[in-house]
Amino acid sequence: MTINKELKQNKDIYIEIGRYVHDCRVRRNFSLQHLSMRLGVNPSYLREVERGERIPDDSFIRSLSDNCSLDENYIYNCLGKAPLIAREEVDQHPILQDALKEIGMSSLPEQKKNEIYQEFYLLIKKELPAQN
Repeated sequence: MTINKELKQNKDIYIEIGRYVHDCRVRRNFSLQHLSMRLGVNPSYLREVERGERIPDDSFIRSLSDNCSLDENYIYNCLGKAPLIAREEVDQHPILQDALKEIGMSSLPEQKKNEIYQEFYLLIKKELPAQN
């Protein structure tokens, strides 16, 4: 992929995220100034995010989620990043870090790794109460 095509693709992603943030703000009937005050950011920062001119940072995304019932996972998926809550869990649990490190450093084929992750996911879904 050429650099120009990659930059265009990233720009499209940032514009999509910006539209999502803007739509969430409008659905809540928040002005740019009101929401930026609630988020503790400068209105120009929020404006740049909404225009796709700035990549939102983790604290901004978390604050948006808390203040606007915005799905932070959607933004992280767009950015191709693990959600903040997942990264926090890994950071706080050394055994999870060790398990992921062992899987990552193993010579297991990708299919087997995916099977392990799927089993882990299903175990979690079984143990946790249904999320509505």
